[in-house]
Amino acid sequence: MQTIDVTVQYPVVITPNIQECRDFYVGHIGFDVVFEADWYIQLKHANGIELGFVRPDLSNQPAFLHEAYNGKGIIVTYEVGDAEEEYAKAEKIEGLAIVLPYTEEEWGQKHFILKDPASVFVDIVEHLAE
Repeated sequence: MQTIDVTVQYPVVITPNIQECRDFYVGHIGFDVVFEADWYIQLKHANGIELGFVRPDLSNQPAFLHEAYNGKGIIVTYEVGDAEEEYAKAEKIEGLAIVLPYTEEEWGQKHFILKDPASVFVDIVEHLAE
């Protein structure tokens, strides 16, 4: 079977709130801006994770890419060493949308969930040792 040879993977979220998303991921998750225009922002974390945000209704995009993300169906997960410690930090950040408080799940996970300015759910997870 033929496969497409990819080198880097990153999601791009269609949202009118690209600056707010930039501020959220740079200020709270530790990303850096690698490209910024009034229509698109590309972010990269020191660990290599990349993430992009593009405005909806751009004339140079195909019509099927014009609609903004509707806030349903995506969870972005970031693994951390100590979810409880990160939750304590998150609770102190004014305006941060915590939609699921710190929880220890029976299947071996500690986590909490944020909602970013594009309405993407951001799951901050610590996997417990088996």
